[in-house]
Amino acid sequence: MKYRTRDDFLAQPGFDVTCQHVANATDLTNAILLQLPASLYRSLDFKTTSAIVGSTFCELLAAQANAIVNPIEKGHPDIVPLGAANAKEAALRNYPQGLEIKTTIGNIEQGANLRAGQQRVAK
Repeated sequence: MKYRTRDDFLAQPGFDVTCQHVANATDLTNAILLQLPASLYRSLDFKTTSAIVGSTFCELLAAQANAIVNPIEKGHPDIVPLGAANAKEAALRNYPQGLEIKTTIGNIEQGANLRAGQQRVAK
């Protein structure tokens, strides 16, 4: 896939996140998702599919950026600095540094009758 990127992109939410980190994590996420059978995507709802994409991307971006995925399931943000590995659960619920990741498989027009696995780009 081709993406429009800014080579000078740098975010510093307690660790460095560069354009290359995001691009690498995206490419690796796509490669992993392509290995899963198409029937899986047809049998899952959109929310679950989005969760799989988001979780995979978080793991890979954290590895690229030398950070960790927040070890608390409901913790915020999703990716935190390495030093957060020793933080207490209460602190990880709303850690002061890090990167929140949001994924979606896209919006659809109200009333569009799409089923899981159907292409949605035009909708």
